Amino acid sequence: MKARISVAPVKKYAPPKYPTLTAANREPALLRKLPSRWQKNAAVVAAVGMLGVISLSSCGILSSKVKGYNPNSENFLNVAPVFIHGAGTGSMGCMMIAPPVFLSEEEALAVIKNETENSGLDFSAELPEYIASSNKKTYEKKYSWERYPENERLGDGSVGLDLYDGKNGIALAYISMDEAQITTDTYSGISLDAILDGTEVVPMGWNSYPRELAELTADDFSQQRGDIDVGVFYDPGIDWTNEEQKQIFDDYLSKSNEIFKTYVNEEAGNIEDENRDEFTEKMDEINAEYETDMKLYIEEQLRAQVRDFIEWLQGQGII
Repeated sequence: MKARISVAPVKKYAPPKYPTLTAANREPALLRKLPSRWQKNAAVVAAVGMLGVISLSSCGILSSKVKGYNPNSENFLNVAPVFIHGAGTGSMGCMMIAPPVFLSEEEALAVIKNETENSGLDFSAELPEYIASSNKKTYEKKYSWERYPENERLGDGSVGLDLYDGKNGIALAYISMDEAQITTDTYSGISLDAILDGTEVVPMGWNSYPRELAELTADDFSQQRGDIDVGVFYDPGIDWTNEEQKQIFDDYLSKSNEIFKTYVNEEAGNIEDENRDEFTEKMDEINAEYETDMKLYIEEQLRAQVRDFIEWLQGQGII
């Protein structure tokens, strides 16, 4: 026996769990939000990115795109997700057992250019004038009673673009440790270069969060108008839970302990004057070795960010 099915209008229905056309028109950044477990998978991000472009185009949010700087465009900047490679935090102050290792902006941009050369990109064009100002520091509370500073910011709220390929309409921004250091209403930060060259004293707590600022910057750019594609990278920093970085650090501690055992007078608790120069020379050697090994690892993590971005560009058919 066949059941009869009658057709009747739906009187009530639950709102969809995905962004509607109205919501996407109002806030296009919604279509860039991905689960955190997806962000490390470049293939997934590239696929979602392509789907987003198709969806936006079919919904009428994106018009026919002409590459190039156009701040009066009806389109929003096409901003890639921040690809996570490295903890993206840095700190100095109190008692440091190993020398701080960071990438300067000059070093980082050289790495980025080197990694993009084989993709036919030429970042020599004049930079478009986009500025991201979102920089409020947030803390994830584990308990309701936790209290955090309300006035902390990351940098000075003026992150611009660092590289631009005018032919392909692709712009890049890099967030350095210097650029993402904690500031407040009464503390504007201290230059990292000034600390490292000894012209400024290390404050009790010098902290920087380039990964967090990179994510804020990407969200900010995605709400600005233009016909270019944007990638945001960050200084990976040192992650003490990373096994390879821990091994580099453990090797450094082992060598430094051996040097101290050799040159420090245990009874007097100091280094004899006649041994001081040799002690300094030995310590300089292992410090340089540690910095070289750690910087090479940090550079490789930055290269991984760039490679994921290139894969994202290819997935969207941009290059």
